[in-house]
Amino acid sequence: MLGEQAVKRSDQVAKAVVLAAGKGVRLWPLTEKRSKHMIPIAGRPVIEHLVSAIRSSAIRSLVLVTGYEEELIRKYLGDGGNWGVKVEYVHQADISGTATALSVARDWLRDRDFLAVYGDIVVTPNAIRRVIDTYRRKGQRPTVGVAPVSRPELYGMARTSGEWLTEIVEKPEASASPSNLANTGIYVLSPTIFDYLQQAPRSGRGEFEITDAISSLAGSGSSVAWARIGASDWQDIGRPWDLLSANANLLARSKRSVGGTIEKGVTITGQVTIEKGATVRTGTVIEGPAWVGSGAILGPCAHIRAGTSIGRGVAIGNFCEIKNSIIMDGTRIQHLSYVGDSIIGERCNLGAGTMVANVKSSGKTVRMRIRDSLEDSGLRKLGVFSGDDVKTGINSSIMPGIRIASGAMVPPGSVISEDVFFA
Repeated sequence: MLGEQAVKRSDQVAKAVVLAAGKGVRLWPLTEKRSKHMIPIAGRPVIEHLVSAIRSSAIRSLVLVTGYEEELIRKYLGDGGNWGVKVEYVHQADISGTATALSVARDWLRDRDFLAVYGDIVVTPNAIRRVIDTYRRKGQRPTVGVAPVSRPELYGMARTSGEWLTEIVEKPEASASPSNLANTGIYVLSPTIFDYLQQAPRSGRGEFEITDAISSLAGSGSSVAWARIGASDWQDIGRPWDLLSANANLLARSKRSVGGTIEKGVTITGQVTIEKGATVRTGTVIEGPAWVGSGAILGPCAHIRAGTSIGRGVAIGNFCEIKNSIIMDGTRIQHLSYVGDSIIGERCNLGAGTMVANVKSSGKTVRMRIRDSLEDSGLRKLGVFSGDDVKTGINSSIMPGIRIASGAMVPPGSVISEDVFFA
């Protein structure tokens, strides 16, 4: 057993580290020009939602481990003052897993127990508080947040013995999973963990994992607690369609706030946020939950359906329909177009009559290429995921589950049935 380090014990977990160095290869092409932590959902980047959730737990000191496209994160959050927290940064040069990521923050965290959170999750304040409260109740023992999932093969799954966690098993077959409780990437740990991180073996996917260090800690005889988090309070965003459900869930928890210029004959129902400076023209219908950023111009006679986020400076032309989608800043969707269950990057221009098919004619769930393999989204409705600066010609059609690289140009009248990898 490794020796215990002397640390300051307190009921108050005063520091948090957020692991936000990764690129998010599985989210290509959305991560061509930004890290996954800066993808906007419900009007704000993923990292901002996470910082806000951590702040709600009375933690005011954060360390962000950054790497890929880190300047975007650092410029956006700055010193954290706009969110009532102090943010410091440490660079992860060797992107070789979560154990490496946490290890580079050792100098910032060596003096007391701390909260550690993966940067590619969306959580409510309740999830953070649940883990911290369990840590306190269990005598300030290391604590792992877990949540029920239906597909254990996608997650690290917890093996438990009563109130204690004994192991985290990475991505087991469903029939061999030790439980239905997935590791959420929310932990309270002591500086002792750094000794175990140094000894973590390279995993089957070639990375060094925090989960292996925690399993070793539990196997050494140390007590590791687990905190059950409600399924609605946590979501992993490892795959493109996860972003859409996270967006819809966050919008559903928002409050109605209508600003901007609303012309006569506009219909707005449900939980809709419209920022000042937006313009909604005559005949447009907005069904909540939805979010519309400043400078956006909608209509006339556009239809914005539930689960949609319209970015700042976006223009949606007349007789367009947008459903359950994220449209990033500066994009223009010209008249008579349809976009459903999709994410469109920044500064795109979809020509008039662009149609995104979001349902397969067979009625089967949509499969999408992730890295080098086809994965079943489990969804019957799924549209297109485009990078930034994509242009489509008039009367273009895009089939379900397609990805389009940043800067690509789709000729007029095209039918896109395969991923577009090059501009």
